[in-house]
Amino acid sequence: MELGISSLGFIIEMGLSTKFENLVDLQLNASEACLNYAEENGITVVELVLEPPEIFEKESRQKIVDLVNSYSLKKQVHGPFIDVNLCSHNDIISNASTESYIETIKVSQEIGAKVITIHPGLANFLISSIREFNKIKLKQTIHKLLEFSKNSDICVCLENMPQNDYIMTDNNNIEEVFNIVDRNSLFLTYDTSHFYTCNGDVGKLWSKFHKVIRNVHIVDNFSKVTDTHPSLGSGKINFKKIFDIISSYKYNGALIIELSSAKELSQSIEFIKKFL
Repeated sequence: MELGISSLGFIIEMGLSTKFENLVDLQLNASEACLNYAEENGITVVELVLEPPEIFEKESRQKIVDLVNSYSLKKQVHGPFIDVNLCSHNDIISNASTESYIETIKVSQEIGAKVITIHPGLANFLISSIREFNKIKLKQTIHKLLEFSKNSDICVCLENMPQNDYIMTDNNNIEEVFNIVDRNSLFLTYDTSHFYTCNGDVGKLWSKFHKVIRNVHIVDNFSKVTDTHPSLGSGKINFKKIFDIISSYKYNGALIIELSSAKELSQSIEFIKKFL
């Protein structure tokens, strides 16, 4: 297992500060701050969140690629997730979301990232019967992504979601989605907080999916209805139990600390090292 950090907290902090000229500047500065923190604190893996995704534009893309490639750290990528909805029953939205993740794959290739995490989107929250169509649409869009990435060495990881997303949520729903997609080139990112909101059985999840889990987001939580990403150890998630299960399957991938504030990183790193 390799301990890593996400750039999410840096993006949120800088975004709230309003001390940036444009969204490209926000992305570049947050990424650089995250990479610098990792180097200075002996962190070997960084998961760069491409949100906001303005860096997909040609000139901006080269800036982020040059920046990231100037560091020797191992990099992963988290694709954009705000306004992105692969499973949408609106074809215009699902197609645009697919294109956004195709650009994510391109950037990942240019910076040497081997793992990318994507979100399935939000299934219909009004009419439960439409959620079956959401799963079919998700299958179609993921197949497009996997076809695009099939000649690369990138692992595309679909992340489990909190209960109010209505897709990729609890054990049964995750298994159903993977069965519907039916591609052995699709992998899983396990998020501890998202699964907590769904009352998921961690033991059963790892028993079923340990061979395809290629990324883990370490996130604490206070309740079943929020996902605020507080400092690790301040919430209710039983990390000892989770790490006992993870270790039993000899997981050797990344453990990404994902917080809403970079200021909580040092405390969270020290907390989680007790279980490694």
